[in-house]
Amino acid sequence: MTPRQRQILGLLRAGKVNKEIAQELGIGLGTVKQHVVALFKKLKVRNRAMAVTHGMEVRATAPRLTGDGLLERRPCIVLSVALPDSAPASAGRLLHQTLAAYAFDHDALFLARRGNAGDLIFGVQRPREHDLFLVLRAAHMVYHALANDDALATALHGGLTAGMVIASMNRHGGWSGEAIASPAIAQARELAHAAQPGRLALGSSAADLLLALSPCAPPPAAPEFFAFQALDRFPWNAGYEQQAPIGREFELGHLDALLESTTKGERRLVCIEGETGMGKSRLCRYVAARCAQQGGCARHFICAPGDNGALVYALPAGQPATSEDILAALKATTTARPEAVIVDDGHLLTKDVLTEIARQAADAVGRLVLVAGRRFAEKKIATADETLRLSRLSQSATEQLVARTLGLSDASPLVAKLSRDAAGVPLFAIQLACQRERGRLPLPLRFVIGARMDSLGLDHVLLRCVARQSSPPSLDELAATMDTSIAAVKTATALAIASGVLHRDDENRFSFTHPLLRQAVIEAQVE
Repeated sequence: MTPRQRQILGLLRAGKVNKEIAQELGIGLGTVKQHVVALFKKLKVRNRAMAVTHGMEVRATAPRLTGDGLLERRPCIVLSVALPDSAPASAGRLLHQTLAAYAFDHDALFLARRGNAGDLIFGVQRPREHDLFLVLRAAHMVYHALANDDALATALHGGLTAGMVIASMNRHGGWSGEAIASPAIAQARELAHAAQPGRLALGSSAADLLLALSPCAPPPAAPEFFAFQALDRFPWNAGYEQQAPIGREFELGHLDALLESTTKGERRLVCIEGETGMGKSRLCRYVAARCAQQGGCARHFICAPGDNGALVYALPAGQPATSEDILAALKATTTARPEAVIVDDGHLLTKDVLTEIARQAADAVGRLVLVAGRRFAEKKIATADETLRLSRLSQSATEQLVARTLGLSDASPLVAKLSRDAAGVPLFAIQLACQRERGRLPLPLRFVIGARMDSLGLDHVLLRCVARQSSPPSLDELAATMDTSIAAVKTATALAIASGVLHRDDENRFSFTHPLLRQAVIEAQVE
């Protein structure tokens, strides 16, 4: 291998995705893809997982970029799809090629199986809140690849589930390529085997995940399956719920006042910022529902990760749309009042699209333009009239939310405990209340917490050592437990503190900033 190929193989083993490799090496994304393709050919492998595994054989001559491997339990989503045994070999090859390409582009693991079947596993490298959407998109892409043959496309059947996987991980994150095992793989295959032709069967754990993390309003009951041909739409249309979000009285009142001002010809561009689970989508749905209740007009869009920028969908029907449709909505004329254009998860849009939205919103007389997302750099929406940053709920508001979810009194000891654990995050409060009897962290929270923790590059050995201690350990105690120098521990703890995961007290002892972070680390350990 060339020196550059050895570099890239090392970064693949470290769990880096293509964008991260490009940033680390200072080269273009297209150049990275070309190097990876060349690497695959040289190693005679078909995908990233095989390349990483093969790399174990040549690591003695490759740069050592990772530490000792650790076995961890990690949240995962598994998609299993299959064609009938009677399907031609060319169809099975096309199915495998489509899955392998998608796994390569989205940092998933691809398992090829005999009998025209294959599996995708998301979350091993790094769990993300959008993984379930990416899996559904993968299922639709397989269907689309087979669409030239109606008999094959309609015969496609699959299963989708979520659970925990035991995988060998590098010390600072990323799958080492040495081991992986999960009952979710067998469960997805069983669902696929039992599914009717043309259907993707949905396991209960995947349905729970979809209910918890989808930005759409949840339906009365989760679906048992999706039709492959309908997966070009956003997962479901459940309309808009009528209950106002608890603890957001200021934001609700302010948005109502802004809607009222549009009836007098005023215009406003407002950004809503907040981390995952803070209730951005609920506020978006609230504004859309208020417009409908008052006989007005709301054009509601939601963004999702795509191969080349964000995918856009129009709610409540979930129909595919484009960024041009958002811009057209800003120009559209209507006599209905109040009027709003809403873009949820707008942080996924490119800088150019966000800049154009801001420019056209300046001329959108009599219209409230609402763009919600995790965080917007000033250079993206510099001309926003205001930004609503969603902070954590108060303890009393969290208790109200937990009590409403449980159907109990605010004064219940259980309500108080769950509210403290939720720490003011609405998603945490609802999930802890809904799944309080399971004794472990709910799977949706494992994805949310894992997505954050894995993005930080922290020392997992350090986190385990802190989590195992009954009382906060000191630097000396950590160095002895980890069998390393105090200087190395200082570096690792400094990064964990700067990332908001660990806290150092006045006696220079270390603990987790939140009990759920400690619980997530403890539950991830495999002895």
